[in-house]
Amino acid sequence: MGTLLQKIYDKFIIKVSDEDFTYKQDLVFEFFETAIGYSYKTTPHDLGYTLYTDNSVLVIFNILETSGNITLNINSDTYTIALLTTDTLLGIANKIKTAIQADWTVIIQDGTYPVLTITKTGVSDITTTFVDTGSTNINLSVIRIYDGIMDEDLDIDEIELIALNMKKAYLDYLLKPLSRLKTTIGTKDFNRLTNKVDEYKTYSLMLKNLEEEIKDFRQEFYSYSNT
Repeated sequence: MGTLLQKIYDKFIIKVSDEDFTYKQDLVFEFFETAIGYSYKTTPHDLGYTLYTDNSVLVIFNILETSGNITLNINSDTYTIALLTTDTLLGIANKIKTAIQADWTVIIQDGTYPVLTITKTGVSDITTTFVDTGSTNINLSVIRIYDGIMDEDLDIDEIELIALNMKKAYLDYLLKPLSRLKTTIGTKDFNRLTNKVDEYKTYSLMLKNLEEEIKDFRQEFYSYSNT
């Protein structure tokens, strides 16, 4: 049995514990994909993986500004759901569940923002799209839980290397908008933005130190049997 992707995600999250990745599974998976590219030439094991695509997740972030219909497309099924401005977040979630539960298994997790998980026995690939057909201005996100498994069982150091490279991808992600701003307005004007300059210096130093850590850590793969 291969290593669960969640084990790698958890290792990464510990390294960036100040960041809240709630509802940001797409972003974490993007860092993972980038880290695989950084890591595969070093690790003894193959870094192929399989994603579980047997679920779809909806998160409801706001109530309606205008009453109207929304449309959900789940694989080949289409559902039109009438919503009202008086509906609570949980009320919206329950209306969606009522509309689709004859065809799909729906679990609602109540909280600050209700989360609906959609599954179906025997269906291994679920794709959901959402259209605000009634211009209700609802903020409803369709996300995927990127659960999965590596093709091989990775060693502890291999997991650590991928997690470090995920952190590198995360720091690159933080630096990119600052670098674009610096390029767009010029260094002189950028340097007047004290907060941005401080962020740029902090992230740049963190990235430099991390790259040195990764470089040193890679050498361990070449100097002993990593078992």
